[in-house]
Amino acid sequence: MQLTPFAPEHARQVAEIHVEGQDGTFLTQLGLDFLTALYAALAGSPHCFGQVLLDGDTVAGVGVVALDTTQLFSEIKRRHWHRLGWPAARQVLRHPTLAAGIAQSMRYPVKLAPQPGEAEILFMGLRRSYMRQGLAPQLVDTLLDEAYRRGCSSARTIIDRRNRAIRWTIATLPGIYVDQEIEVNGRTMLVYRVSLPTAGLGKRPG
Repeated sequence: MQLTPFAPEHARQVAEIHVEGQDGTFLTQLGLDFLTALYAALAGSPHCFGQVLLDGDTVAGVGVVALDTTQLFSEIKRRHWHRLGWPAARQVLRHPTLAAGIAQSMRYPVKLAPQPGEAEILFMGLRRSYMRQGLAPQLVDTLLDEAYRRGCSSARTIIDRRNRAIRWTIATLPGIYVDQEIEVNGRTMLVYRVSLPTAGLGKRPG
């Protein structure tokens, strides 16, 4: 298993991991083509970085981090609207209720009360066949270490309140706390924050 920087050529497989792990969520409903275009845009942005776990040619896991979520969203809307717009429009024609979710997503960064120097873990996921192998803590630690190396003093992530497994895992990170509770596309989400550097999930003895 090899950790390597997230690049546009990984976008399709990352989109597949997203769909597999977040079935029924708003972004998943926008379709695989939309997610592929979105992750390709994220991979090419200077306001974002990520790591993928490669098993040969297979992307087994991924973590994507925004260095500045507001700037990132602004860049995507300005430079990539045409690549994202067409696949999104096809899904909206099939499911008109998705239009309200798109409008709400545009306001997402404002809801988070972003702090100066704060990174955000936008997405982290593993293929089901690679779960329960201790890879998630390794990935979290790598992302947070890299965010700190790039000058970030804190990090946040949002987790569905109903996702107890992920909440339990992230709650073991030293110094992390729940700072906000927000509504995103009809789901109650908890905003977790932690100061950097952190002792990490996979670095502690035992």
